[in-house]
Amino acid sequence: MLEISSIPLDTVFAFGFKIFAFLVGLAALIFVHELGHFLAARKCGVTVEKFSIGFGKKIFGITSRGTEFILAAIPLGGYVKMKGEELGEETPEEGSFSAASPQHRILIAFAGPFFNILFALVIYVFVYLVGVETLSPVVGTVKTNSPALKAGLQTGDKIISINNKPIQFWSELQNKVYDSPGEKLNFQIERLAKGIISLEITPSSEKIKNLFGETEQVGLIGVIPLNNTISYIKKDSAAEKAGLQLNDRITAVGNTSIFGWLDLRPAAVDKPGKSLVFKIQRNDTEILIPLTPTPKTIRDEDGKDLVIGEIGIGMGGRMVLEQYGLIGSIKRALKETWDMTSLITISVQKMLFGSIAADQIGGPILIFQIYGEQAEQGFYEFIRLTALLSINLGLINLIPIPILDGGHILFFLIEILKGKPVSEKNREIAQQVGFFMLISLMVFAFYNDILRVIN
Repeated sequence: MLEISSIPLDTVFAFGFKIFAFLVGLAALIFVHELGHFLAARKCGVTVEKFSIGFGKKIFGITSRGTEFILAAIPLGGYVKMKGEELGEETPEEGSFSAASPQHRILIAFAGPFFNILFALVIYVFVYLVGVETLSPVVGTVKTNSPALKAGLQTGDKIISINNKPIQFWSELQNKVYDSPGEKLNFQIERLAKGIISLEITPSSEKIKNLFGETEQVGLIGVIPLNNTISYIKKDSAAEKAGLQLNDRITAVGNTSIFGWLDLRPAAVDKPGKSLVFKIQRNDTEILIPLTPTPKTIRDEDGKDLVIGEIGIGMGGRMVLEQYGLIGSIKRALKETWDMTSLITISVQKMLFGSIAADQIGGPILIFQIYGEQAEQGFYEFIRLTALLSINLGLINLIPIPILDGGHILFFLIEILKGKPVSEKNREIAQQVGFFMLISLMVFAFYNDILRVIN
């Protein structure tokens, strides 16, 4: 039997921190969603009887302007209870939800998801006003027989423009190359000791797998960003025992130069138990550190056991601050929100039509794990995840399934087209079906979460 006293204190604190981060993030998402419904209802003259964060037993409540604001025991959702909203409670009285016009009811239902997306936009504006670190367009590895190598691009080169358009971040370089297969591009390069030089590179047209495993045709020049700075050290790992530190730059292992993971794998990861010498750039000093990768058995893509050498580090590239003024931050935030909205919309669509494996669906346990991990990475990672989940919550609620906001909107649109409400019996059947679908999805998500923990 495990005694609480035997659990290390730092483990208890770490778990408590993850729970706190999860509850704060989830409460923010729920509050914003329900706030949208609440404000829209008030604007449309509908009486709001209850505004609850959480379900189940009431922990705390206060009444103001006819609305009871509640904090409940189960923090996995929330609700806004409006006068005359429930089946069997409909009334033509003033202030009743059922007495409001279909257009007003659509506005009230849509406001919750809309506020979630608006919340994400506000987060992104804040992030880019303060500034967020992103990968610099400095070349690490130049692949053999690649267009970049043939054109003369070298490790350490910094791309400053393509076709006279400034390049500040690696993502801008990548997007421009992806969109230009077979097109000759003029690169302006900053090279140490040589200043600014020009190179013409024509991206080759190649097929790659996208995020959803689909094949698409893109342009590639065969470069990988400089990615040899230690950004994470695992506790009690070979790296920690050897004395590696955060922000150390691994320049070589033995006689092999290191520019990123592609170089580190054959030089160290594929050499479990072998004594190696790491050449480290720490501040302005070069030092040599002996390190022996710890043998660890994993499974390869074919499900076979494979022994690798675990070093216990994460590596990042050379970073720059992506920061804008207010107008620039709003523009960048709009793009980020649109990109995430498009990505999630496609993901949900593929999930519904079976293009994404069902075991990829996650529930509260997965969200808890991800929130904890992102919170440990820092405040900005935490709020960016909150923005992503807020968009996700908003879009999922717009799916036209009875019991979700999208289902309610569908009924109100039908009412506008028919000139009369959907019958109470049909709505009751639809809500029962929607409730069953939602509960089934939740159970399945919990099942996947538990399997992940066990595995």
